[in-house]
Amino acid sequence: MTTSAAASARPPAASDQDAIAAVLAGDPGAFAVLVQRHNQALFRACRAVLGNDAEAEDAVQAAWVSAYRALASFRAESTFRTWVTRIAVHEASSRLRRRARLSEVPLEGITMTATVSPERDAFSAELGALLERHIDALPEGMRTVLVLRDIIELDTAETAACVGIAEEAVRVRLHRARRALAESISSELVDRAAPAVWRFDGERCARVLAGVMAAIGATEGGGAR
Repeated sequence: MTTSAAASARPPAASDQDAIAAVLAGDPGAFAVLVQRHNQALFRACRAVLGNDAEAEDAVQAAWVSAYRALASFRAESTFRTWVTRIAVHEASSRLRRRARLSEVPLEGITMTATVSPERDAFSAELGALLERHIDALPEGMRTVLVLRDIIELDTAETAACVGIAEEAVRVRLHRARRALAESISSELVDRAAPAVWRFDGERCARVLAGVMAAIGATEGGGAR
């Protein structure tokens, strides 16, 4: 049976913890449940850091493999989504540093460079694309916090843990990111467009799932350790 067929044939787990328990008990195929459930959140987080779809997709796949290998260390002190999102943000940040683009960005005096295109805001997909352009215009640190809080909907403490900054710094960056967006795009439009930002489903989600399952199958002789 192919990876995608096996994943579709598997009944959905009742919870993340059920899937984790199955993997740790020696069923690596159960990891597909976690990948399918949280793939979009990880892609959005990586895309916020890296600013590039293809690089974000690669980072997501690498993050999932890292998460699988470290699964036995998950202690449920946070939600699995927070734990794996933190791994994804760290993976994306490492890639950003490796390409020598990570820099300290002052948080004061931020201005937006994107412009609204009124003729393109009639449909949901176009609204999402419009918001993506505005989010992309934010400095990386502000962009990542905004996406984690307002798109993925992590809370302040979870966001701070993912990014590795204090909760107060999360609040400051989020306030300034929202203010920067509000200067060039209405809050109503942001609310309408947010669900469409950097969607990650269909073929792309299936491609990452297949890549992750192939990677853990090729390197794993049993369950996660």
